[in-house]
Amino acid sequence: MSDEAGEGAFGDLVKGLEEELNGRALETQGTYAIAAARITGGVYVEAVAAGVPGDLAKEMATDSWMKFMGITAPQEVQITPEDEG
Repeated sequence: MSDEAGEGAFGDLVKGLEEELNGRALETQGTYAIAAARITGGVYVEAVAAGVPGDLAKEMATDSWMKFMGITAPQEVQITPEDEG
């Protein structure tokens, strides 16, 4: 077996493993995001049910979401008329 054939087979093996691991990581991230969304929604619903004003409950849910997603500071997005066009 030549070196090129060995590298090709090894390269294919590594590529296959990489694709499998990336797929698993993406699935794990998706599962985590869904769980975080459910918990964040629960924070909002429970806060409102407990009598917390809606705006404050929204802030509480936003803070929870940011913490779950590892967002350290709120992000502002500026949309100009050119962006909308």
